[in-house]
Formats: sequence, C-alpha cells, structure tokens
Amino acid sequence: MGNDVKRWLDAEMQDFAEDMKEFNSGTMKKVPLWMFICVAGMVALGFLVGAEWSYVLRLHLPVGVGLALFIWLCFWLQNRGVSMKKVRASYEKALGALSPQDQAGFASQAPQCGKAGFANRLTDKYPARLTVGPEYWLYFRDLGCQVFRVADMKSLHAREEHTRVGYTVGSTRVRQSLGTGVSLVVEYRDGTAFAAKDSSPSIYLENAKQLEQAYALIRARCPKAQALLNKDEI
Repeated sequence: MGNDVKRWLDAEMQDFAEDMKEFNSGTMKKVPLWMFICVAGMVALGFLVGAEWSYVLRLHLPVGVGLALFIWLCFWLQNRGVSMKKVRASYEKALGALSPQDQAGFASQAPQCGKAGFANRLTDKYPARLTVGPEYWLYFRDLGCQVFRVADMKSLHAREEHTRVGYTVGSTRVRQSLGTGVSLVVEYRDGTAFAAKDSSPSIYLENAKQLEQAYALIRARCPKAQALLNKDEI
C-alpha cells in the first residue's frame, strides 16, 4: 500500500479502537441482566410447576446459576476473541487489492469523508462502519471489508433480505419467510474495473433505521451517488 493510504489507515484504526471500547462496554453491560433473567426464570419455573422450596433450591436455582455463568462465559470469550489486529488486517486486505491509482484516490478524499457506525451487538463481534467519500466508499462489518468506487456505479437500490424457516403445527408443516435485514445494493456499469470483481455488491444492514443513516451519509458526502438515489427514487 502507498504511504498516504497507510497514514489514513493508522488514523482510522485509532478512531476505530475507541468505537471498539464503547461497543464491548455496551455488550458487557447487558450481561448482568441476562444472568439475572436466567436465575429468576428458573426459580419462577420451579414454583409454577408446583415444586417445593427445597426442590427449587436444590435443582432449579443451581440450573439457573449454571445458565447465567454459561452466558457470562460466552460474552467473555467473545470479547477475548476480538482484536484490532484482525480489524486492521481486514482493512489492509481490501485497500491492498486496489490499484495504486485507486489507493491514491481513496487517500486523497479523506478530508471529505464521513462515517456512520452501527452497533449490532446481538449478531456481530465488532462495530460496523460505513465510510463515504465523494469518489470511494468503504464498508466494514464483522471482519468483512469492501471498497466501492462511485465512478463505476450505475444504480443504487434497497433490497429486503429474507430467510425461510419451517416448523410443524399439529400435523401441518408450515414454511414462513422472515425478514433478516436490508441491503443497499450497488449496480456497476458493465465493463468497468469494479464490475469485473463483483457487478452487484451490497452493503448489508440490520434494519431500515440503519439504511436511513446510510442514505443521509451518502446525500451529505457523495453528490454523484445522490444523483443515483434521486434517479432510482430510493
């Protein structure tokens, strides 16, 4: 990578590290609540089924405490597994795949960039971040990192993401489609350099609120993409 990109990345990692601290702190703040719910829930279940005090204390309470400790261990291991080295490696891989011209262009737009952060604590180990500039975007989520070039874009549109689940009600098998999030899909023009890598990449977000945040950032920082948003009436 060029020196300008490395300097940008050094500053980006310092800023990201602060987001990481806040993200991890917010995640661990919820642990005592979940632990209490486990213990209280198991004790309440014991009384609901008509168990005696002694039985609840002998069986239900230890099970609740065990579940609470398991939850604490899961969150602790998750926090132990995260690493800024992994974040930097993900950024370096995405930026290193750019041509020298694109690297220089990406670094030169730094003063004009804006950022939006997304704390998906229930699904992700790391805070997600969308960086938008006039010519290039970068999206990081859970160690996945991708760069977008605005000059190659043909259109932008939102797409709801779904998954199919099946379950049985009585003797009837039911299949249902559940919404899992929303994506901002980028369509590149045929024959462009970025289309050769992926003609239709997307920015996967948790919900419509995050999508609106992304729209607001694009409108504020990327006039060329603003025209695409208006064209497609997003």
